[in-house]
Amino acid sequence: MLALHLPGFAASAAVHDIRHYGAVSDGVTLNTSAINHAVNAAVQAGGGTVVVPAGRFLTGTIYLRSHVTLQLEAGAELLGSTELGDYPESPAPALDDSVPARRIRHLYPENLEYGRHSLIYAAGQENVAVVGAGRINGQGSHPNLSKQALRQRGVPERDAYLKRPYGLSFVGCVDVKVSGVTLVDMAFWCQDYLNCERVEVTGVTVDSRKNDANNDGIDIDGSRQVRVDNCRFNSGDDSICLKANLRDCEDVRITNCTLSSLANGVKFGTASNGGFRNIRISGITMHDVNAAGLALEIVDGGTMEDVQVSDITMTNVGAAVFVRLGDRGRRWMKPEDRAVGTVRNISISRVTATVFCPADARPLASSIAGLPGHPVENITLRDIRITNLRGHTLAEAEAISLGEIGEHAEDYPEYSMYGPLPGYGFFIRHARGISIQNLEIVCQEPDFRSAIVCDRAEDISIDGLRTTVQPGAQPVVRLHDVKGARLTGTRVSPDATTFLRVDGESSGVLLRGNDLKNVRTVVSLDQGLPVGTVTVVPDSP
Repeated sequence: MLALHLPGFAASAAVHDIRHYGAVSDGVTLNTSAINHAVNAAVQAGGGTVVVPAGRFLTGTIYLRSHVTLQLEAGAELLGSTELGDYPESPAPALDDSVPARRIRHLYPENLEYGRHSLIYAAGQENVAVVGAGRINGQGSHPNLSKQALRQRGVPERDAYLKRPYGLSFVGCVDVKVSGVTLVDMAFWCQDYLNCERVEVTGVTVDSRKNDANNDGIDIDGSRQVRVDNCRFNSGDDSICLKANLRDCEDVRITNCTLSSLANGVKFGTASNGGFRNIRISGITMHDVNAAGLALEIVDGGTMEDVQVSDITMTNVGAAVFVRLGDRGRRWMKPEDRAVGTVRNISISRVTATVFCPADARPLASSIAGLPGHPVENITLRDIRITNLRGHTLAEAEAISLGEIGEHAEDYPEYSMYGPLPGYGFFIRHARGISIQNLEIVCQEPDFRSAIVCDRAEDISIDGLRTTVQPGAQPVVRLHDVKGARLTGTRVSPDATTFLRVDGESSGVLLRGNDLKNVRTVVSLDQGLPVGTVTVVPDSP
């Protein structure tokens, strides 16, 4: 288990009610000055608690400072101003000489997402907290704050995106606690933790799902020793998003959360100038996720390693798993900084997912893919059960050409980026050391594609595959240009026409202990391959 040393946050005896500093709870009076006056009074007293009592308090940016807790009592609502001018631009965080920072220095700070404008903001502070049973309402769907509405009014695309205020923004802070509060209709990212140390987010509810008006539920960007527990996310963009803009994101534990999203459920990236290490995610329940349930991405030169994801339940997701090593950085990195990055040592276990088909009915699937010369490595999938809600006809399956699936090295990573895929379970390309153990795939409608397709891969192990196959369907498993593969413990329905298709320049394929006695053709071997390419060890009598 990941050990995190998170601080205790004892409330100070000094309590400062914002009404005592002139705040008015009519939802109309702008209380920015009064609330910040209360925060400053708490600082001058050596720290304390700033209380927002029951009522609706309109405000612009609140600057949280060291040793101050902002407490929202039951019935309290901080109402974000709908005037962009009430959210002054914050200075960009200083760059150090780290590798991730050097990669972005020539674009800095114009293209960095760092909470330029925020409803609650803290930079370089320590021992800060936002707690309580109240609500923070960003009014993000208001035409003055909505990205789409701003664009329609002629605001440039970049400004319409970056000048909207975050909900909570912590930059370079130490000992941060956010607990109990509800975040509603935020204009941009609901909460962002950039380059922070020792962060605890517990019992927070995010209800911010409007498309093109709200964004991510939580962003953990280059922060370390982070715990997110017992939170609920209903978001217009990725619900739980890990990023690494300026440094590695490390030592993160996310547990016992529920989520729903118009984009991805749990996502690493896209910002991956740095990498991700020592991440543990478990006990996540998600539903109605329009993209991938799990999206693990390195596309800007960083390294992802030592990531463990377990005990995940997904209902109605676009795909269960999307693992991607890309090379988007080639579009903007200077030649001396260019790097493809690394994805390795990932474990995903005990996942149950139901997968819907996108509105355009493209046959998509889960995928694990690197690039030529840059494989993803040592990925373990264990105890996975996927139910596909829509099938695909034989004509649809035969129309998909493996050779026509592009690399899309520079493209923005998304589970649908390859277009139609030849497998209804997993598509694996440019990968080494992939282990699939105890995978069950259920198709509620007939699907004539293969269950698993591996393309240009090495050291593939598939143990305990279970699926129902349609008569005349594509081979259950296809290996193309695969060097070294072991298939064991497979059970497929007796209607299978062909179990395994091996082609390209494949070699070293072993079948052992599979229940294939009723399959018409166990192995279909490309004519250019020697008979010894595949070794079949029969079951013991």
